[in-house]
Amino acid sequence: CREGGRSLSRRSSDLVVSDEAPSREKPFRCLECGKSFRQSSDFLRYQLIHTGEQP
Repeated sequence: CREGGRSLSRRSSDLVVSDEAPSREKPFRCLECGKSFRQSSDFLRYQLIHTGEQP
């Protein structure tokens, strides 16, 4: 969908990412709890909390 002039796309693991994210923004957002991250690697490691796995 288009929102605010940015293209948003849904990814696996309940991830929402903006295609045009400035470096200070946190474009990787967990849809389960709302916490946001600047880097996808940090987001993916954080997702282990919701699955019960240890990082």
